[in-house]
Amino acid sequence: MTLTLPIAILLVVSGLIVGFINTLSAGGTAISISLYLTLGLPVDVVNATNRVGVLIQSISSAITYHSKKVLDYKKALLLAIPTTIGAFAGANMAVQVTETVIRYTLLGVLLMMTIFLFYNPKKLETDSAGYTKGLTAKQIIIYLLIGFYGGFIQVGTGFFLIMAGVSCVGYNLVRTNASKVFIMLIYTVVSILVFAQKGIIRWDYGLLHGIGCVAGSVTGTLLGVKKGSGFVKWVSVGVIVLTILILFNIIDLKHLLNFML
Repeated sequence: MTLTLPIAILLVVSGLIVGFINTLSAGGTAISISLYLTLGLPVDVVNATNRVGVLIQSISSAITYHSKKVLDYKKALLLAIPTTIGAFAGANMAVQVTETVIRYTLLGVLLMMTIFLFYNPKKLETDSAGYTKGLTAKQIIIYLLIGFYGGFIQVGTGFFLIMAGVSCVGYNLVRTNASKVFIMLIYTVVSILVFAQKGIIRWDYGLLHGIGCVAGSVTGTLLGVKKGSGFVKWVSVGVIVLTILILFNIIDLKHLLNFML
């Protein structure tokens, strides 16, 4: 579809919403995917173009978290190594991903995330005594698998990184989100390079969407740091409910977008 002014505005506005959601939680890419599909992009191009906004919002969020001194970037960089290796392998396999695979994969991730948020809520508030500065074998394996999934399909990767950050690394929920955006920044660069080499990124859509993501991610980061883990938790719950409603067309986002266009 030809880029017009209404489409450009829609891309920026939707990016703001997605950036806010993804910074405080994850799953905002369900909105991105619905938008790109409505605009007529093939599924493989959607899967690739979606990474552009993720990269831009991750850069802005990581900078803001670092300025607020909640980003443990040395540990995050170590965790990014196995994640990036996995992402490279996953991106090379993501030649053809169907919309059905995206929908039901994300549903499974959402259900796991819901259970996780309420299973042991005290773990979300403070750093665990089991935190270590180096990498453990368990962390290497888990982050390698998360990276593979992120490189392959991306949708819902943030939920896996949140679960791993709290239960496997020992961060509270705010520091987990800081680590999450930094790791996504690193591995998304590799994924984009793979997809760019295949020539399946719609750069104009992705960059416009990314502009909105910057504003949304900075707003989400500042609110998350100010309000704390309890606020982040309930934003996550709201996002999970909204994403499920969109995934199964209880909220018909495609119809709404078609009406707006």
